[in-house]
Amino acid sequence: MTPGTVVALAYDTAVSHHGRVHRVRTVLLNPVTGSVSVDDHARTRLPAPARWTQLGDVLIEPDTDPARADALAYFHPGALVTAAYRRSHCRLRIGLAGTICELTACGAGRPADVWGTVASLAHAWLVAGLPAEEFGMRPLRLLRGQSSGSPLGARWSRRRTDSASGDCDRPTEE
Repeated sequence: MTPGTVVALAYDTAVSHHGRVHRVRTVLLNPVTGSVSVDDHARTRLPAPARWTQLGDVLIEPDTDPARADALAYFHPGALVTAAYRRSHCRLRIGLAGTICELTACGAGRPADVWGTVASLAHAWLVAGLPAEEFGMRPLRLLRGQSSGSPLGARWSRRRTDSASGDCDRPTEE
């Protein structure tokens, strides 16, 4: 299943008293085939207590060198997606093979607020059986989202490490 556009519905809820751990449910819909994939996972923003970093399916380290995503994957092999970002630049390491996805936020708003949602979308993408290499290469449209602290309507673009692209894909709120 490789759709031209993936429609996503995301919902996240903080489950820790310090707001660093979120339970996330993402529904992906292929508008061509009508197939649906539902993903529930734990997203942990570092620093966090060790028990949460060990349980996190998605780990995020804010305000650091984006290359730290690789070290996170090494030290936390149970996480399917690791992300590190500084301002408008984010690096995702996706899947067991460690596919690298470099992202740059564009448009208005605080780009740092969207990286957790993007990392969660990458996790849902893998759970749906879509190739990690194609994450960010196809348009994602976010139909509706609720969050306990991060806006879901930012725009972002992907560039591969071997070639840069200035195009913005659009995960947008409708």
